[in-house]
Amino acid sequence: MLETGFAQIRFAASIFFGTRFSLWSLDQLIASLQATQREFGFLRSEGRDLLVSPQLDEETRRAMQLRRFRSQAVRAGRETVYYQRLFERLGLDPGRVRYEEIAHLPLTPKADLRSDPEAFVCHTAHPSLRALTTGTTGWPTSVSFSAYELRVYAALTAISALFSGEITSEDIVQMSTSSRGTLGNVCLAGACAHIGALVYLAGITEPAHALALLAEKHHLTGKKTRTSVLYTYPSYLGELIECGLARGYRPADFGLERIFVGGEVVTDGLKARCQQLFGAAHVLEGGYGMTEIWPFGGQLCEQGHLHFEVSQGLLEVSNVETAAPALAGETGTIVATPFRPYRETTLVLRYETGDVVHRLAEPLTCRMRHLPATSRLLGKLGLSVLHECGWTYPRQIAEALEALEEVPLPARYGYWAVPRGWLSRWS
Repeated sequence: MLETGFAQIRFAASIFFGTRFSLWSLDQLIASLQATQREFGFLRSEGRDLLVSPQLDEETRRAMQLRRFRSQAVRAGRETVYYQRLFERLGLDPGRVRYEEIAHLPLTPKADLRSDPEAFVCHTAHPSLRALTTGTTGWPTSVSFSAYELRVYAALTAISALFSGEITSEDIVQMSTSSRGTLGNVCLAGACAHIGALVYLAGITEPAHALALLAEKHHLTGKKTRTSVLYTYPSYLGELIECGLARGYRPADFGLERIFVGGEVVTDGLKARCQQLFGAAHVLEGGYGMTEIWPFGGQLCEQGHLHFEVSQGLLEVSNVETAAPALAGETGTIVATPFRPYRETTLVLRYETGDVVHRLAEPLTCRMRHLPATSRLLGKLGLSVLHECGWTYPRQIAEALEALEEVPLPARYGYWAVPRGWLSRWS
């Protein structure tokens, strides 16, 4: 008990003050959570508060995030080639930036990180993994991470999964994800190792092969008889649904309990149609995240908002038309700055993600209302269309199409501006 108490205090200090995580404390917390789960069969939901910063009023939150931003910016200006050059050109002392001035600092475009990723790596860091993005058919963006960061991410993922019950030691987990998605694969596999779950990388193979793996029966002591958890992308899940139904699979052929989908827009139609093949398996959206700003990202609440933990990074939303900070009710792109101690190797400040969201206008009443929030992801700005009637975003098209049984999954479509509106074509 005493060791667990010290571990909790050490963990809380990292979240509250931005100091490095103690790997010992993370391991101790995981062991303690597992012991509690074995003894009582469940974990109290209040324990999840350990993973987030305390509820802060607006003034206190801004002061805390300003300190974190300054600290990260000072380090970036001192230890990375990119920001050292940028601050010298601007004649800027990042340690003296005021909160209201952050929005006027230059954005970091994806093109700069993609063209010279090593210019963003701290010269005192010890990178051990070069993670490549998977969302492009061109030259991928790469981000380097240290062994310490990877161990922290795996441990934090395990702690979160233990509290939520998303993964247990009895689970068999199939990762139907790209082999290029190294960062997410490593973090999930590491979390499963902490928890004691069995995990395997099936990759993005022919859907028939992935379905056969899901239907396979197992006879391992302490493990479920079939794969119980699936991690994949919405588009690939759509392929599995179409292939499975065409081959005559039914819910009784599988043992899936939870399906985690992310990396793309997840539609309500896809989740509804998933029941035809996988029955009562819960389809859970993975929130919002990307390699470039990992692990800073959005977590979905029960009302479908994306909430961003204030100790992990600074969330800004830039208006899609004016590039000014988006006001409540406006649409903009996510601009993100991940903080220490979550990011220490590759530093990005005010990274322009190109991902479109709505700034929420109404007062929040959800469980996570104390955290900054946006709508669910609307899609990439580069895939959105401006026309005479306003903007059309990928989510709007995908939601309309994938709700229709006549449209094969995943919906494949194109749309473009025409006089007095927009035109869409699907196949």
